[in-house]
Amino acid sequence: MFKALTLYRLPLAGQPDWSQLDAQLATQPFTPCGPTQPISVGFVPPRGHAEGPLVEWVNGHALLKLQFEQRLLPGSVIKDRVDELAEKLEQESGRKPGAKRRRELKDEALLDLLPLAFTRTTALRVWIAPQLELLAFDSTTSARCDAGLTLLSKALVGLTPEPLMTAENPATCMNAWLLDGVAPAGFGIGRDAELRSSDTQAATVRYTRHGLDGPDIQQHLTAGKQVKKLALNWRDRLDFVLTDTLQLTRLKVDDGAFEQDGLQDSEADPFDADALLATAELSQLLPALFEGLGGLVDGLGVATAPAVPAPPMSGSDDAPPWEA
Repeated sequence: MFKALTLYRLPLAGQPDWSQLDAQLATQPFTPCGPTQPISVGFVPPRGHAEGPLVEWVNGHALLKLQFEQRLLPGSVIKDRVDELAEKLEQESGRKPGAKRRRELKDEALLDLLPLAFTRTTALRVWIAPQLELLAFDSTTSARCDAGLTLLSKALVGLTPEPLMTAENPATCMNAWLLDGVAPAGFGIGRDAELRSSDTQAATVRYTRHGLDGPDIQQHLTAGKQVKKLALNWRDRLDFVLTDTLQLTRLKVDDGAFEQDGLQDSEADPFDADALLATAELSQLLPALFEGLGGLVDGLGVATAPAVPAPPMSGSDDAPPWEA
């Protein structure tokens, strides 16, 4: 369901009226790019059904989907067209166009080339957990997350997501976990890591499928390198990589989790099974992770109320949280 997570706090006081969510999302639907439009973004049904709702409620969690369409224009193609227009202008006027005129020519080139450009379509999943006061995008790319925040803010009046901050620095905590060989309760240390020095050289050491309990790791850490990325496992059910910016990447639910929860041979829609398992695991994992990082704090460093883990998964419940 999710491959990566960039997380934001969604305080109760800043949450919108969830009963109006689908109608509000409908004000920002996806429409294909126009002939001279470089990019278009909007909401589409997350289940993939053309006429389906724009929000799916699974076990009290809202799942949304943003669709991007972008016209692909290589910079070299634009430059060639600008050079062509500039040469033509020079022949007509007898003077080379200056920097300002070339910028205007670039705009003209884009108008000429955009209708001829191929388009690429991509999607971005959005997860909202009102009970946990969390909003997450299935991406670690800041531009895509910013686009998602902008569109959500347009659609949901009063939405006030905040950066997610913990009392302790994730890199400092990961250093301590590797030095001690012990992760917080429920977590196990994996076999991938990236360490980097904090000086101008930014010397970097990467370990892939390698034991992280050897003396070389200890030497790097005691010499001052900081952990940038660390592979972790949650209760032998979910693998992921934690970054020093508090992003989760390479999320993968272990096959055994599907078997344990009876979902492997379930007749339910695969979307429901995947969403149910992913949200249930993350609802337990994230509060435990935040606790292992000293708890969540606001922008002033004041501790916030801890996220409340969702109850263990017992089945799919599509009811929105206000009707649960």
